[in-house]
Amino acid sequence: MHGRIRILPVNSILKMVVIVKLNSNKGFTLIELIIVIAILGILSAAAVPKFMSLSADAKKASLDSFAGAVRSTDSLVMGKAKIAGIKSSNTITNIPDTDLYVLNDHMSINAEHLKNAMFFEDFMATSYDKISSQTTFVYLGDKELSAHEIDTQQCYIQLTRPYTVVEDEPVVFNELKINRFYDGC
Repeated sequence: MHGRIRILPVNSILKMVVIVKLNSNKGFTLIELIIVIAILGILSAAAVPKFMSLSADAKKASLDSFAGAVRSTDSLVMGKAKIAGIKSSNTITNIPDTDLYVLNDHMSINAEHLKNAMFFEDFMATSYDKISSQTTFVYLGDKELSAHEIDTQQCYIQLTRPYTVVEDEPVVFNELKINRFYDGC
């Protein structure tokens, strides 16, 4: 029978597999376990940085979507203001029968006014009036942070509306600027 291959019927092969399994039912050796643990460690070491990067990307995307929502909300609020007959004003003006506020043809970017106009779950906003601009910081979280903590965190967007004083007349606000600070995300 040299050179010939004998093919066994399927039921004979299954019987042989069952017999081999019954005879070798002793578990794994220590070396096999160590090899499996080493392989899992290598796989997790390769996967963790990938997940960390995804987390940072998700934070950036959330803040970017919020910035887009601010611009869209501004258009909607100004539409309501025009319907209510509110003209351009250099002071913060309430749209009657709403919790919405406008300032010089734009929605007010004061933190409280933003919260009235937008859905704010998972975001926080803190406003500061600087010498030359009205500024609101928007960041992820559920705790209000100080200006120093926000700057240290470096994962936020800054909504700024610069202004100037013209001949001691009321302040004239300029276009909304959205600055992104993502180094700490």
